[in-house]
Amino acid sequence: MPDGLVRWPARPFTPGRVAVITVSYNTRELTALLLWSLRRILAWRSLEIVVVDNGSKDGSAELLAKIDAAGGCRLIANAGNAMHGPALTQAMSFLASRRTELPRWVWALDSDVVISRPDALEQALRCAEETNAAVVGESWWDDEHGMDRFLAYSLLLDPARVWRDGIEPFADGGDPAFGLLQSAEAQGETLSEFSFARDGYVIHRGRSSLFTVWASDDTAHPDHWWARDHHEPHFALVDGAAARHDDLLRAFRADVGPLDDPKALKALTIPA
Repeated sequence: MPDGLVRWPARPFTPGRVAVITVSYNTRELTALLLWSLRRILAWRSLEIVVVDNGSKDGSAELLAKIDAAGGCRLIANAGNAMHGPALTQAMSFLASRRTELPRWVWALDSDVVISRPDALEQALRCAEETNAAVVGESWWDDEHGMDRFLAYSLLLDPARVWRDGIEPFADGGDPAFGLLQSAEAQGETLSEFSFARDGYVIHRGRSSLFTVWASDDTAHPDHWWARDHHEPHFALVDGAAARHDDLLRAFRADVGPLDDPKALKALTIPA
């Protein structure tokens, strides 16, 4: 098990409270776009946001520190790249180790996701409650494993049921949630399908970290040669998603302005 892993405590949770966890790695504007969409588009008041920054060099950590100081998120800043899965495990362990109120649900989102509909969380939670699900996600065909499986870009988790002994934490590698989901299902937990991207509740740009690796031209990076041919965004191959993403990006830039401007913090921390 990873060092510092903290399982979910047997303490009461706060009904309606949701924690979003995400990992930032040289995705400064995209991470800010996600935070903006959570504050300005998503209609959910009892929301906290935990961002783990994996040693970004593009100003992400500095911007997130300002948002943290303004109350818009909680930043966990790593000195280097701990990789995606271990960073998500850090965020879950941080939530589990606190003595303050526990969230009822945890929503894991990639940093290049943007919330596109205000009822995204409401409808996903309705799916979870109607099916008694421990995990709600979106299923796509996986050529590598030869199966349909939930992708990690948007996973709604009941932490009391999935962040416990017997279920794997998020892992290192290209598919951080595979072991968690497989072991949760093996333990008899229900995994319920919800069309996050297909029905336009969220938009997943895709491959943003690979784009960063490719753009940096760092040939020492283990994903460099893979990134060369796999860095273009795919928007989950959902018709109209790229155009909708462009519309939201324009609205974000108009509302927030330059990210270095102190005025930007208001749009990134205060719900609409």
